[in-house]
Amino acid sequence: MSKYYKYGYRSSYGKGYRIGSGGGYKGFGRKNNKPVLIIVIILILLLAAGGVIIAGACLGWFGDALRIGGEKKEAQSSVIVAAESKEESSKPQQSSKQETEIEGKWEENVFVYGTKGFEPFNADDKSAKEYAEALKAMKKDLGGKVKVYTMLAPSHSFTGLPEKYMNIGSDEKKSIEKTYSQLGKDIKSINVCNTLEKHKNEYIYFGTDTNWTGLGAYYAYQDFCKAAGVKAVGLEGLSTGKISGFRGSLHAATVTEEKPNGSEILDQNPDTVIYYKVDGYCRLLESGESEDREVPMIAEFASGSNAYSAFIWGNNPYMKIETQLDTGRKLCIIKDSFGCAFAPFTAASFDEVFIVDPAYYDGNIVDYIKENNYTDVLVLNSTSTANTAERVGELKTIL
Repeated sequence: MSKYYKYGYRSSYGKGYRIGSGGGYKGFGRKNNKPVLIIVIILILLLAAGGVIIAGACLGWFGDALRIGGEKKEAQSSVIVAAESKEESSKPQQSSKQETEIEGKWEENVFVYGTKGFEPFNADDKSAKEYAEALKAMKKDLGGKVKVYTMLAPSHSFTGLPEKYMNIGSDEKKSIEKTYSQLGKDIKSINVCNTLEKHKNEYIYFGTDTNWTGLGAYYAYQDFCKAAGVKAVGLEGLSTGKISGFRGSLHAATVTEEKPNGSEILDQNPDTVIYYKVDGYCRLLESGESEDREVPMIAEFASGSNAYSAFIWGNNPYMKIETQLDTGRKLCIIKDSFGCAFAPFTAASFDEVFIVDPAYYDGNIVDYIKENNYTDVLVLNSTSTANTAERVGELKTIL
């Protein structure tokens, strides 16, 4: 629909209006040239003032007055082409399926919307308060020299579900803000909600797993670098790899005896794990092992339902990364699974990175940080993890 049509006029190429015939305004005759001169002057003034659209319409209305001699057909054609271009650019973009037409449904404990699965977030105010208290206790034990940051990663539901389905869980943004408000000024909180929302149409979360992708983690890493005052590496400078056919924890949660392949939708729409390679010398202590060993940062052999474990080999007691940088900064990351995709990027910004999962680590992290002169600590968990008594207990254990 053209601009003029909604005000009662048809566009210049519509069935009911053609230049020089039918509807619209007819042109003036050529016998009296004075009106033509006035019209030309008006058109020049309109064009000089930037009134291109109005001038174009005027050309259509007064076309007869301008079609003189051999230029008659050329002028007519130009007006039609300009009007058609205007019409095309004003058409709204049509999506293949409007959000309002898509209906979500529960499959076991997973909410399936479109081709993706979602884990609803349920806030626990008591656990959130205790989580904040545990971080404050850690900061107090570390003292004033060590900078402490915290990041709560929202679930895919925050950016991936339309407004009509936001009531299937708690408000994550409000929960994050409430937790941060209880931390005090000594801990720097990093709210990535706005950043992730800005990139929500990109592949920042998996559709069959609860975690964010490497790209989603990268955007969060950029926010962390700003808060910490360190330089973030650009994606264009990193080589990549990918693992296809990833069906993660959300897909697994839909598997039953009656449906051994789980949700048909999730089964037929597997994810791709895309990882980014950062240089660093890594030592990993795997779960169940008593000694660490040298490994590459990315476990490129990971596949199938374990493909997310490509990032720093998944959840283990710790991975220590040493780099060739000379920033004078050393970072300790205390994390859940969201930290796996996040951590590799930090090796491009710090001299050393020590990555700990409190669910598996049994040492005293405060003592380790002090003894090894770490300058920065980031506690990174998903909102779902942070709002549990289990994570609060695990944090207290490593302190």
